[in-house]
Amino acid sequence: MALLQDQPVKLPAAAQALIIAHAREGKPEEICGILRGKGLEAYEALRGRNIAQERIENYEVDPQTLLRQFDFEDQGEEMMGIYHSHPVSVAYPSATDAWNAHYPDSIYFICSLEHDDAPVIRAFRMTPHFLDLDYASLRTELNSYETRPGLWAYYQGHHVPLPAPLANTPAAELTVPFYIVLTLDPDGDVDGRAVTLAEYVVEVVG
Repeated sequence: MALLQDQPVKLPAAAQALIIAHAREGKPEEICGILRGKGLEAYEALRGRNIAQERIENYEVDPQTLLRQFDFEDQGEEMMGIYHSHPVSVAYPSATDAWNAHYPDSIYFICSLEHDDAPVIRAFRMTPHFLDLDYASLRTELNSYETRPGLWAYYQGHHVPLPAPLANTPAAELTVPFYIVLTLDPDGDVDGRAVTLAEYVVEVVG
């Protein structure tokens, strides 16, 4: 589990309700959207469209919604968050979520409908680190798994010794927990990164 940060994320009750309603409407597919705000305070949630090819266990926010961030900036605000749902699993970042974490300055909100009558929203900062690692070798040397076709992952949690292939590498300096995620295309080319996770308490306001 990710360590809790000292400051909470503030989420308006109306935004919480919108995210949960959106998640329920989209089930069994994942849904997604963005949050307008500043810093760790959200002002409003805006629905987006999930344009991922496989939407049961993946999401991709449509470009038109993401472009709203420039409108926010014109108003002195920002895209402080991105939300998506986990229709049947817990509200914790998956390896696919880590791979999709392209906005390190935004908070990632995950709404779990694992229990329909008790939705849960949790918030995380996911920070990619483009380290000088031999990702092709790590795919086989680590206890990695293919989380979806072509995407391989390894999760380093708390209280688990760092495996030998990561010792004496830049990964040894990362704060746990983190993922090592990498893609392997049909030509054998590898693209990889490490992604650290930090959790924030969600404080519902208003």
